[in-house]
Amino acid sequence: MINATGELVAFCVAAQKNGWLALDTEFVRTRTLYADLGLVQARSGNDVILVDPLNGVDLQPLWDLLNTDIRTVLHAAGEDLEIFHRYSASLQDMFDTQIAYAFVTDGSQIGYAGLVEQMLSVAVDKTQSRTDWLQRPLSAEQLAYAAADVEHLAELYPELQKRVQDTGMEALVRAECEEQVAKRARETNPALAWRDVGGVSLLDGAGRAVLRELAAWRLRLAREQNIALPFIARDHVLTDIARSQPASRNQLSQIDELHPKSLRLYGDAILACVQRGLDEPVEQHPEAIPRYDQDGAYKRFFKAAKALMKDVAEQEKIPAPLMGSRKQINEVYVWHHFTAESTKQLLPQPDLLCGWRGALLRDKLNTLVAG
Repeated sequence: MINATGELVAFCVAAQKNGWLALDTEFVRTRTLYADLGLVQARSGNDVILVDPLNGVDLQPLWDLLNTDIRTVLHAAGEDLEIFHRYSASLQDMFDTQIAYAFVTDGSQIGYAGLVEQMLSVAVDKTQSRTDWLQRPLSAEQLAYAAADVEHLAELYPELQKRVQDTGMEALVRAECEEQVAKRARETNPALAWRDVGGVSLLDGAGRAVLRELAAWRLRLAREQNIALPFIARDHVLTDIARSQPASRNQLSQIDELHPKSLRLYGDAILACVQRGLDEPVEQHPEAIPRYDQDGAYKRFFKAAKALMKDVAEQEKIPAPLMGSRKQINEVYVWHHFTAESTKQLLPQPDLLCGWRGALLRDKLNTLVAG
């Protein structure tokens, strides 16, 4: 248990010499937008450490270490990466054991406990996974659980790394890990948050303009006060407001499922968003994103894209599920048909048109979707 910053510095120096470390975090995210970090655990060589971020230890030496070329081993690192990003730590060389396993098998997304049981024949006790990691003191059971995570992770890494090399997947695994690090570091532009709200296809131009204002306001407020988006207003509530366009608190109170607390705290701000949206000139209304799942052209594109990705996967000997999901195929269709050029300048390209997937698929997908 690391209780002083100097001890953490010593561990980081040793880890740098070792060349890699296994890393994991425990956190709590219930009503907050950002995860509250409760514990950091790491292993390098034979040293296993637990660092309590709530006891005054300065974690900056660890964040500095992650910004070097040290290899950092994690499993299903998504939310961990978001935490690291908040502390300005960007992993330069990540090895995600879930990603690696997928590339050397059939593309399956295996959980940590399943991977440990399969490769190490060890049954992982997950009873502590949903406990409150912000309570103090942490129990002996919690500490043992946390330490075991990185002990096993460090044991998994050499074997998985060998399989990755033996199967010729090293470049792809590295590329996928780099893409995941980059994606988790992106922050949504508030002006484009409306595109991620369910039900946008039901709105006309004025409704989309109102929704754009509402979604931008909600995201900014969530970031300022660290509140999870649904605890300000759920997606369907924003869509209902954008469709009905209330002009008073009394009309706003008629919106189903708008919580009385949200009405009390945010009523004036919501009405101001509605008015700003209605004041937008028609030529500045956001582009339409209609429902397309029943459209014949979309169905033909989707079927052809699936076949294309299957063929490329076979040619390149890549597990087919890793080529792309339905959601990623849909992103290409929306990008081409329902995204204005001005909007494209503010958005990252769809996954299938960039990175290692784009190198294999971009030109052929663009031809398909144009046709």
